[in-house]
Amino acid sequence: MQTQFEEAKARTESLQVNAARYFNPNEPLKLERIPKPQPGPNDVLLRVKAAGICHTDLHIMAGMMPTRPPPVTLGHEIAGQVEETGPNVTQFKKGDRTVVHFISPCGNCKYCLEGRGVQCENLFNRPFYGASHDGGYAAYCRVDADRLVPIPEDVAYDFAATLACAGLTAYHAVSKVGKVQLAENVGIYGTGGVGMYTVQMASNSGANVIAISRNQEKLQMAETLGADYTINNNQTSVPEEVKKATNGRGVDVMFDLVANDQSITDSTNSLANGGRLVVLGVSNKPLPLDAQSLVFRGLSVSGSLVGTKNELGDLMGLAKTQAIQSVVTRGFKLQEVNDALESLRQGAIVGRGYVSI
Repeated sequence: MQTQFEEAKARTESLQVNAARYFNPNEPLKLERIPKPQPGPNDVLLRVKAAGICHTDLHIMAGMMPTRPPPVTLGHEIAGQVEETGPNVTQFKKGDRTVVHFISPCGNCKYCLEGRGVQCENLFNRPFYGASHDGGYAAYCRVDADRLVPIPEDVAYDFAATLACAGLTAYHAVSKVGKVQLAENVGIYGTGGVGMYTVQMASNSGANVIAISRNQEKLQMAETLGADYTINNNQTSVPEEVKKATNGRGVDVMFDLVANDQSITDSTNSLANGGRLVVLGVSNKPLPLDAQSLVFRGLSVSGSLVGTKNELGDLMGLAKTQAIQSVVTRGFKLQEVNDALESLRQGAIVGRGYVSI
């Protein structure tokens, strides 16, 4: 028989969960036991099934992006099964398959009311799961029920998780910011997880798609997903190759997912007259732009951030009908999360990786 001490210890352990926590910049995440989250009146407790591995986690760990005062559980690409609901939650029940829209627009400001929730003036003062609030690198995650989107039965949890940021970022950038049109020439500079989904979105829009990367294996994957032309920028001049691929014109839209001096210069010099540069990569320093070229050639530059909850719902529909394919290629266990993040940092993950809990 168990002693009272053993019974109390077992009860305590059942109320704790494993989590990968961020404490300080430039340090690995720490695996530790934390109290199992309890849902508030409007919350859902998710049993996390998959959490995508994103460069945003690396930016946070490098001190480039803020979080709440540490510790905080990282992981913002979150898919899971509803375990428990708060008393005010009526739209979800235990067992439902859901994915998290990890940002929380207020719904009341000028931008939200115009349908531009990603530009919400209160966005960075509200929950951001995996930064300001605990995220998905844990067995359980507490989320406001309003931030959940149902996952169709035949869409895998790992696929759905990676659509929550990588897929959503690509979808919003191509359809709402870049506004890619049929038969346009489109360049995609950087073929990580977001880039692979961007290739698919642009191809589905009827564009002539040019994928640009230093990694030949990634370029081969981009071809299987719809890239019409590939450029290895370790081996050749990007602007020169882009001109060859477009009969001397250049691209109508360039999506820059790298955002360093070289990529911005290459991207700008690869644009056709009147071309659009859409920046999705994040940098913590100023980047070079040729103002004379912008003015004389009528170029435009825009930034693009994630996407809306409605767009995430659209993506679940596209995944269900197989209009888009998963770019997931590697899975890791929670205890391997630091190895996974290092693989991402080294560019060793082709497509997207995820953590299974």
